[in-house]
Amino acid sequence: MFSRIIKVLKALNSSQRPWQISVALVLGAVAGLTPLLSLHNLVVLLLAFFININFSMFLLSLAGCTLFAFALDPLFHQIGYGLLTAEGLQGFWTQFFSCPVFLLGNLNNTLVMGSLVVSLGLGIPLIFVLNKMVVKYRLAFNGLIDRIPFLKFLKIPDTVESAA
Repeated sequence: MFSRIIKVLKALNSSQRPWQISVALVLGAVAGLTPLLSLHNLVVLLLAFFININFSMFLLSLAGCTLFAFALDPLFHQIGYGLLTAEGLQGFWTQFFSCPVFLLGNLNNTLVMGSLVVSLGLGIPLIFVLNKMVVKYRLAFNGLIDRIPFLKFLKIPDTVESAA
């Protein structure tokens, strides 16, 4: 358990830019909050492989949000049901689901639709919030590391300013 905490601290204090950690956490949250065996999660996984993010933080966020998502499933179902049965959107959904690719995505499932809409809606602003939190954390933690000598192995090799 202690070694996993050290790995998370090392990832937060790595020389990677804060946006790489923020995007990894948000992509993991999108994949974790939605049902795992969905077409859009394949797209999220491909994005995680192709853009330069901290993959261990992606996996940590995926695991944490998957456990948390079960408690939110009733809310996701209500949101998805509301979107899929809204009177003003019926023409849109008819056109949208006439394309077979979108049917493969299982977006006509209320749980998939609700969780995807919520996770994407929260994901965009969350990237900016997490980015600021990582920068503030690094500034505060580096000051703490300078005062406690046995924690030097966690120190960021580059300065925080160059990583921002």
